[in-house]
Amino acid sequence: MSRRIQTASAPGAWDDMLKAVLIPNRAARVVREEPDGSLTLAVPTRKPSFFRGLLNWLVRVPQERLTVLDSLGAGIWKACDGKRSVEAIVVRFATFHHLSFHESRVSVTGYVTSLLRRGVLAVAVNPRG
Repeated sequence: MSRRIQTASAPGAWDDMLKAVLIPNRAARVVREEPDGSLTLAVPTRKPSFFRGLLNWLVRVPQERLTVLDSLGAGIWKACDGKRSVEAIVVRFATFHHLSFHESRVSVTGYVTSLLRRGVLAVAVNPRG
């Protein structure tokens, strides 16, 4: 058995991720919603500690970072309401776009990962397990 197959079939490799619940960042706000379904979101930024003092006068750090989502990404972001699991979002995306579960999982998880990195989404943690 190859290493790749062992990783993919490891217990909990996908289970925990698919059970996770995603919530929009409370600080994120919709700046613009286009007729084609795309969204522009604004997420507040934090100033690094070294930007205090004199350096703050020389370099202006933007207060917000804009993220533009196409219509597919906007649909995924809107589905992350704090109630649906990633699996439910994947199933919904697959049904709407006539994809298999696995095709949809690849698309949704890739996009969700980028939204998490940009600070637009957060993962709700269930302390009860």
